[in-house]
Amino acid sequence: MTRIVLCMLVLGTLLSACVGPSRAVPPQAGDPLRDKLERASLALREARLLDAEVMYRELSVSHPRLPEVWLQLGNIYTRQAQLEAAMRAYKDGLKYTREDGRLWHNLAVVELKQAIQTLETASQVLPADSPYRGHINQLHGRLLSGADSQATADTVGRAATNQ
Repeated sequence: MTRIVLCMLVLGTLLSACVGPSRAVPPQAGDPLRDKLERASLALREARLLDAEVMYRELSVSHPRLPEVWLQLGNIYTRQAQLEAAMRAYKDGLKYTREDGRLWHNLAVVELKQAIQTLETASQVLPADSPYRGHINQLHGRLLSGADSQATADTVGRAATNQ
């Protein structure tokens, strides 16, 4: 159980690295787009997720080529444990900006999180004598240890960058 909690914390930490301020749009002060992005970002920072979601969804219709919009929508859905919606948002963003590493990173983290949840459900549902239970548990363990290793590498990398 503690490994599951640790893994969820690790995945959350990996994903939260991309919740920072907007880098994609440098409009001038007083620009309506900039104002709306700033209001959406503020709502997100203040954990007013519904308000932020509404604003980012509106922006996704009016400015679908802005990767920040899709990134933040996916992050909002992830924080709400709406993994399918999060993956859809990241993939929608990648339709417009395939080279955005943040979208790829967060999509991979959410897919990993979903895979771990699927394996945990399978472990609970499969009978103890199922020929697949051992394979499920082995894969689950490998994913968890891989997530732990990635978190350690990210932590070490951030510490080296901050020196």
